[in-house]
Amino acid sequence: MHLTRPFLTLFLVLPLLLSGCVCPAQAAPSQPPARTTVEAYSLTDAARAQAGLDWQYVLTITLDMDPDWYTYADDPGGMGKPTSLSGATADTLPIVPIYPAGVAKPDSFDPSVMVNAYPSGIRLFAGVPTASREPFPAVMQLDLLLCHPTKCVPFRRNLAFGDPGLDTAALPRADEQPWWPSLVALAATPPTEMASPSPDTGTGTVGLSPAPQAGADATELVQWSFTPVYLQPGLEVAGLVSAILMGLVAGLILNIMPCVLPVVSLKLSALLNSSSIDKESERISAFREHNAFFALGVIAFFMLLAAVLGVTGQAWGALFQNQWLVLAVAGVILVLSLSLFGLFHLPIIDLKFGVKSASPRVQAFFTGNLTTLLATPCSGPFLGGVLSWSLVQGPAVIATVFASIGLGMASPYLLMALNPRLSRFLPRSGPWIAYVEKSIAFFLIGTAFYLVGIALGSGVLRILAPLWALGLGGWLWIKTRPSAPAMRWTVRTGCLALLVAMVVWTTPAQVTDTAWEPFDPVQLASRIGQERLFVNFTADWCPTCKVLEATVLTPENVAAWKEAYNITFIKVDLTERNMEGEALLQALGSMSIPTAALFTPGEENTSPLVLRDLYTRSQLENILRSWEK
Repeated sequence: MHLTRPFLTLFLVLPLLLSGCVCPAQAAPSQPPARTTVEAYSLTDAARAQAGLDWQYVLTITLDMDPDWYTYADDPGGMGKPTSLSGATADTLPIVPIYPAGVAKPDSFDPSVMVNAYPSGIRLFAGVPTASREPFPAVMQLDLLLCHPTKCVPFRRNLAFGDPGLDTAALPRADEQPWWPSLVALAATPPTEMASPSPDTGTGTVGLSPAPQAGADATELVQWSFTPVYLQPGLEVAGLVSAILMGLVAGLILNIMPCVLPVVSLKLSALLNSSSIDKESERISAFREHNAFFALGVIAFFMLLAAVLGVTGQAWGALFQNQWLVLAVAGVILVLSLSLFGLFHLPIIDLKFGVKSASPRVQAFFTGNLTTLLATPCSGPFLGGVLSWSLVQGPAVIATVFASIGLGMASPYLLMALNPRLSRFLPRSGPWIAYVEKSIAFFLIGTAFYLVGIALGSGVLRILAPLWALGLGGWLWIKTRPSAPAMRWTVRTGCLALLVAMVVWTTPAQVTDTAWEPFDPVQLASRIGQERLFVNFTADWCPTCKVLEATVLTPENVAAWKEAYNITFIKVDLTERNMEGEALLQALGSMSIPTAALFTPGEENTSPLVLRDLYTRSQLENILRSWEK
C-alpha cells in the first residue's frame, strides 16, 4: 500500500534515534562554574588627577568562568539580568563600582536578541572614596547570572579584602598596571552612561543592599533542593513503562482540552474537504491518506520537540517565550485564514473546500505539524507528571516518551486511517459548506490575533479584538440581508453585542490586584519555612493557566484566602525567559505549567505540596483548611 512506506520509515528510524545515545541528561553543577579574585591597588595624587577619580584605592574583581559560560553586562541589552556590584568600607562608606562595556553577541536562548555579555576573565573596578578613614576590610556583594548555551544559574557572592591592620603602603600602584588605561577610559565615560547616583550618598554608585559582613567569602548561589509531595501521587510516573502508558493517555486527552480549540478549525477544514468528493472510492482513499499523513505530522513534530527540549532543557510550552516564533506562527495562520476568503491560493496548505491540493500528503503532514505546535502551550491530566519525569532523563528516554505522547494525540487520526469507511459519516457538501468555511476563517483570524497579543502584549488586543468583531459582524450583516427581518435584526443585534463584549473584555481593569507578590529568589529562599506561601507559575501563552486564574485563582478567592489563612501568594511569570523561575520550577519536579507549590512553616518546608496541571477551588480550599487543624 502506498501509505506503508512513510510509517515503515518512521518506525525503522525511531529505534535508531532512540539508541543513538543512552547517556543521562546533564545535571546542574554542584560547584558554581565561576571563581572570583579580589585585589587592591593604591592611587597616587597624579593618578587620581589623571583619572579624575576621588578614590584612595582601587579594588579589582576578576571573574573567571568555565568554558562556554558567560554573564550579562551591567547593561545587558535586549534581555538578561544585569551584573551588579555593591559594597562598603569598614566605616560604612559606599564603594563606587565602574563596569566595563560588554561584548555584543546574539543571546544563546534567543539569537534574534542582541545582548551585552561579559566573557571569562572580565575585570570589574570598585573605588574606595578618599573620605574613608577606615577603608579596610572592604566588603562587597557581586550579583549576576551565569549562563551556558543550555542553562543559566544565578550567582551571588559576598567578597571581602583586607584586615583592619592592613599595610596599605605595601599595595601595588594602580597606574603601573596593564589595565590602568582601561580604567581611565571608563572613568571618563559621561555620568549618564555610568551607574546612577545613590539617593542616599549622591555618589556614582548603585543603591546598596545591606553590606555583607566583613570576612564573608561565601557563594550565595540559589540552588533549590526539595523533596516535593504531589496532590495526586497516582498520576506521577514511576518508570519508563508507566511514562509510555500515561503519555499515550495524556496525548489523547490533549485533543479535547479547551485550550486546543484554535486547532479544531484546522482539523475540521481538512476533514470536511474530502466530503466534497462524489466518488466513494476516491473519497475513502483521500480520507485515509489525509488522516495517515496528518498523524505522521503530529508524531514527527513531537520528535522534533523531544530534540529541542532535551537539548535546551526548557519546559513544555517554552517555545512560546520566543516572540518572533509566535509572530511567525500568527502570520502563517493569518495567511491560511485569508486564503479561505479566496484572496489567493496557497501552494502547500490550502484549506478551501472543494479545492484539490497539488500535494495532499504534504498538506496533511504540515497541517499535523501546525496543529501540534499550537497545542504545545496546553497541559492536561497526566501530562505534567509525564513531562517532569521524562525531560530530566537521557535523550533516548525523552524521545521514547514524546513518541508515545505524539502517538496518543495522533491515535484518533490513525483510527480513521485504518477505518476509512468512517468517512461516510461526514456530512455531504452543500451551500452550507460556504458558511462553515468562512466561520473557520474567522476562527483562524481570532487565533492569529490572540497569538499577536501573546507576542506583543495584551494591549494590542484592544485594537485587534474589536477589529475582529467588526469584520465578523460586517460579514454576517451582508450575508443576512436576504433573510427575514426577525432573523436579520437578531443577527445584527448579536454582532453589536459581540463588539461591545470585545471592547469591555480588552479594557484594562482600573483596580490593581495587590494580592500577588512578585517572585524574587533570594527573598523567597529566606521566607520558606518562616511563613505560609503559595507559589504559582503562570504565563500569558498558557491557556490552561488562564483558565485556572479565571475559575480558581480569581482576585476574590485569593484575597479571601490571604486573609482567612494568613498565606502569601507569589506569582512566577514565565511569559518571557525567566532563568531563576525555571530553576525553581525544575527543583519542584515540574517541567510544565500550570504548577503551584504550597510551603508551610517549619522543618517540612523542604517538602512542599505541588499541584500540577488542573485543580479545583474545592481542592485548594480543603488544603488550606487542613492547615488550620
